[in-house]
Amino acid sequence: MTLPPRRHILGYPPGMLALCWLSTALASPTHVQMDAASWKLVTTAKHSEVGEVRIWRAEVAGIPCFRGTARVTDVDPDALLETAIDVEGAVRWSSANVAEGKVLERTASRVDYYQLLDVPGWTLASDRFWFLTAQIGRTGADRSYRWSRLTEGGKHKAVYDAVRASNPGAVEPPVNVGGWEFRVDGDQVVVDYRVCTDTGGSVPQAMQNIATRRTLPDNIGDVVRQARTLR
Repeated sequence: MTLPPRRHILGYPPGMLALCWLSTALASPTHVQMDAASWKLVTTAKHSEVGEVRIWRAEVAGIPCFRGTARVTDVDPDALLETAIDVEGAVRWSSANVAEGKVLERTASRVDYYQLLDVPGWTLASDRFWFLTAQIGRTGADRSYRWSRLTEGGKHKAVYDAVRASNPGAVEPPVNVGGWEFRVDGDQVVVDYRVCTDTGGSVPQAMQNIATRRTLPDNIGDVVRQARTLR
């Protein structure tokens, strides 16, 4: 079986791929459910930017969800958080084909945004786009960035309609929930990336799940690499 290239989708956030082909009627997992889930370690991988990445899987509200964790020592949680928020800059620095990114509204505790992913034609899959709202958390030295889907763009409906009109073949994932956690542990920072999503379209579930496990290290590596430039 030929696997797709090692790309990530930011909710990535930043992207960003926990993938399955499910009915859009299924309810999205919540962050509370993701926190309480029984995550099973499925494999480890090596990445040039972060060393070992541990890859986990859990079933949350009927959705296969994935998680990647790594430890770094040379970048702080604030730089990692700012990188996660940099959805517009991801067009430049991410290893995915992020064609467009726009912050629609930002406050001290929340970011609304959209991104468009240019999916290579050879995959026979459609482009993807998403409108998300992310809550920003600051507890002591720890930082978090947790997103969920904005239905039809939420209060940004005019932008949503314009994006859909400009990209008639693009598919919006009907389930898209995830987040980043940057936790201080001694002289290290634990980078924890989680995502539950149904990408829509017709890519088989088995191939999507395999692609997710392969791309999680790149998700984390991209964010850490870019955060280092902010030092």
